[in-house]
Amino acid sequence: MTKKSIFNSEDSLSEIERLNRTSKTVNWSPQEGFNFELVIPQTVYPPREDTDMLAKRLISIGPGRGKKILEVGCGSGAISILASYLGWKVSCCDVNPFAVAATIGNLDLNRLEGVVKEGGIGPEKFPFESKYDLIVWNLPYIPLAEVDQLLGPMEEASLLDTDDVGLGNRLLKTVERNQLLSPQGRILTLGRDTDFNFSVFANRKWDEIRFDDGEKLVITCHWKPFEGQDSIFKEKTGSTNDDLMEKTGVGTHIHTSWQDSGRGRRDRTWTSIEGGYAGSWIIREGNDFNPGMLQLSAGLAVLKTVDDKRLKLKWPNDIILEERKLCGILVEGKTSGNMTKVILGIGVNLNCKENQNLEYASLDEIQVFGHAEFDSKLHRNLASLLEQGVNLPPLRHDDIRNEILEQMKRFGLPEHNNVRYDSFELNDRGQLVLGDMIIDDGEDVFWN
Repeated sequence: MTKKSIFNSEDSLSEIERLNRTSKTVNWSPQEGFNFELVIPQTVYPPREDTDMLAKRLISIGPGRGKKILEVGCGSGAISILASYLGWKVSCCDVNPFAVAATIGNLDLNRLEGVVKEGGIGPEKFPFESKYDLIVWNLPYIPLAEVDQLLGPMEEASLLDTDDVGLGNRLLKTVERNQLLSPQGRILTLGRDTDFNFSVFANRKWDEIRFDDGEKLVITCHWKPFEGQDSIFKEKTGSTNDDLMEKTGVGTHIHTSWQDSGRGRRDRTWTSIEGGYAGSWIIREGNDFNPGMLQLSAGLAVLKTVDDKRLKLKWPNDIILEERKLCGILVEGKTSGNMTKVILGIGVNLNCKENQNLEYASLDEIQVFGHAEFDSKLHRNLASLLEQGVNLPPLRHDDIRNEILEQMKRFGLPEHNNVRYDSFELNDRGQLVLGDMIIDDGEDVFWN
C-alpha cells in the first residue's frame, strides 16, 4: 500500500493560486499600548491567539536592553518586531521564503531592525551561529495523524508537526549541538501540552490557553539546570550530604557510585551497594523552605527520571519496586545565624543485580541506566520541579502536590492506629491528612 501523501498536486496548484492573491494588511495589538502594522501574504501564518500569548510573555520579561533574541519560525514577523521594539537585538528565520520576505518588509514598515534568514530546524545547517539570551518558537503542533481533522487551508500547514521525535526536542538538540544559548539564557516554546524528553534542559510550563474545541496550548520555559553551580563526581565518599555541608550555592551537587557512611531518616544507615547511586543537592538557602514537600518532590523527580509504572511513591520518602525499597530520600538542614542551608540527598540501588539482600530492589531489574545518564536526567527533573530564578516560571506548587498525591494513591491506602482510611489528602506542608488528623511521621502509618 502506498503511503498517503499529506498534500497532492491540487494542493500545489491551490498554493500557487494563493500566491497571486493580494496580501492583507492588519493592525496587530497583542496588549494595550502595543500596536504594529503588518502586511501578510496569503501563504504566511498571521498573528493569532497563540501569537498574542507568546507576545504577552515576552512583554512581561521586560526590556531587551541590547540582549540577543532568536525567533525560529518567524512567520509574518510579529514576535520579532515586538522584540525589536522592546530593545532586543533580533535574529530570526523561517523555512518559508515568503515568511522571510514578509518579516523583512514588516520590520522596515515599522522602522525596526533585525537579521532575517531562510532556514530552520532540519537536516540543513542551522542559519545562525551566535549565542542568544532568549530563543523562542511558536511550534507547529498538529500531529500527522490529525491532519484530516484539523488542517484547514494551506497556510495552516505551518501548524503541522510531522516529526516523530517532535520538533520541540529537535529544537533543544539543535540549540545544544550548536551552543546557541548564552549563560543564563532561556528557551520559550509554544505548543501542545507534551513532555520534552531531551535531558540537557530543565523545563516548566509558564502560560496556557484553551480553545473552545478543547485544544490546549502552553508556553514552556527551558533552561540549563542550576547553571553555574558545581556538579562534582566522586568515585567514593562517606556521605554526599556531609560533603555538601561546607559548600554554598543553591544547585551545588555531589554524586557518587559508592558511599560508606550514608544515612536515612532517624539516622538509620543507608548501606551503599556496589553499583549504587548517591546524589545530594543544596536545594534551598534562607528561611523559606518546606522539607516535607521538598522530599516528596524529589521522589516525584525520581519517578519522572525512570518513567516506569512499576515504581511507586511511598509517603514520605521512599520509592518502592514490588514491595521492596529501591530509593530513599533525605532532607537535612544546617543553620548558621539566621540562615539555613537545606540539603537534599537521594540514594538509589542502580545496578545491583548481584546483591543478595532481598529487602532491597535494584533499578536494573526493570531498566538499565548508566550512572552519568541517571544523574543528568535526575538533575534536570529536580531543577524542573524545584529551581527558582530570574525569568523562570514560578513554581507550580498546587500542580506538584496534586501529582504527588496521585502517585501516592497508586501505592495503596494508609492505616493509622489500626484504622484503615479509604481516602487521604496531602497538605501544602507535605503532611498526610487522614480525616481530621494531620500526620507528619511515616513511622505511624502502614500502607496496604
